[in-house]
Amino acid sequence: MLSGRQVAFLKALAIAIVGTVVIWFGAAAIILGVFAHDMQAAAPWLALAKVASLAWAAAVGWMIIWPRLDEREKEARKFSWLIGSTTAILLTAPIMLLWLENGGAFLTQLVHRHTPGIYFALGWVGLVFAQLLSSLVARAWWWAAKR
Repeated sequence: MLSGRQVAFLKALAIAIVGTVVIWFGAAAIILGVFAHDMQAAAPWLALAKVASLAWAAAVGWMIIWPRLDEREKEARKFSWLIGSTTAILLTAPIMLLWLENGGAFLTQLVHRHTPGIYFALGWVGLVFAQLLSSLVARAWWWAAKR
């Protein structure tokens, strides 16, 4: 059975996730509807919508969720983000440099598109997934070391 504190935490987490998704996809649908096929005109507005969705996640995450955590959980999160994100950046930076060195031939074969935006998006998504994965590993390592 979940405690009142855990239920409040899960509600705040749901608000953060749902709000972020609604802001991003809702704004993207409206922007793409307005600009139709003119992606060059839509790009700055899509970037602004993404910033708004990330701002929502950060505001809810830090102002609502963070104060509700106990000290042990706060330390676990700080450790996992510091060690996990740093490790991901250190591991993905050489990979990105190697892809840059060979002209992105692997990425060109992977996506069949030759636009700089697709390379940026793949690099950004790759780094985000690497950071999330490595922070989960660091978090599991932290909890295993503390037990």
